[in-house]
Amino acid sequence: MNTLKIFSLVIITSLFSCKQTYEASKETSTTQPALKSVGFAGSPENSWLLGRQENLDVWLQWCDLHAKKDIEGLLNLASDSISIKAPNNITITGKGEFKAFITQWLNNNDITIQQEWGIPINFVDKDGKKDEGDWIINGHKLNTRNDKSMMQEDNHANVYIKNGKVWFFKIYNHATTTSKMVSTTFSVDLSNYKEAFKAVCLNGTFNNWCGACNTMSDDNNDGVYEITLDVPAGDIEYKFTLDGWNAQETFKEGTACTKTVAEYTNRVATIKDNTALPTVCFNSCDTCK
Repeated sequence: MNTLKIFSLVIITSLFSCKQTYEASKETSTTQPALKSVGFAGSPENSWLLGRQENLDVWLQWCDLHAKKDIEGLLNLASDSISIKAPNNITITGKGEFKAFITQWLNNNDITIQQEWGIPINFVDKDGKKDEGDWIINGHKLNTRNDKSMMQEDNHANVYIKNGKVWFFKIYNHATTTSKMVSTTFSVDLSNYKEAFKAVCLNGTFNNWCGACNTMSDDNNDGVYEITLDVPAGDIEYKFTLDGWNAQETFKEGTACTKTVAEYTNRVATIKDNTALPTVCFNSCDTCK
């Protein structure tokens, strides 16, 4: 009997111990570890933490306002003492200089910024004090287009954001390509398409996949929609969409007239001079049957 009691006690004790160990492990696994700063800045004693998404959003909004030519919006986001350093020895100091520069630049060019990556980081000094603002490190492609050419710059930017304002940024250019603009006619046949739609749109690398900014027309009501645009010479990607992005062409990877990059499969064409691309059936490389 004593042996049985001892055996039972050992079993109960072991089970209780296992439960305690499991609960402690469970508690540890659900407890978030304290954030640890990394890297250095100026001195090994200074370091960095992950910054705030809202400051990255300010920079993304800043970039989007260029495509809208919203000078007032840009001025609202610029601090009074904004400082900018750009390629070709361009230096801008203060909101007055910035207003003069951005007004002339946007009046003479169409600007789009294709975002590639970005992260906000927060400076921490040797005493553990965090900066009130964040630095944004951002990779993007800057497209500057006028009547004759389009220049694409492969850039990254170091940006300082504080209190919802852009205080400083410096642009580093890694590569630049310039293409002449050529007149290109696109046409798509929707005579076989059975769903309802109001507008046929053209989206591509040449208009930053803008949704409904380039609407096509069917002047003779034959179901074939056309549009003529100036696009940069070279390889372009594009697709036809309906009512902005309410519906769009979908192609399998490897389809003859397409190119796949990451998860996106789009139509592709090489443009050399003024041209009219062949009419194709919606969601097909061929004419409608």
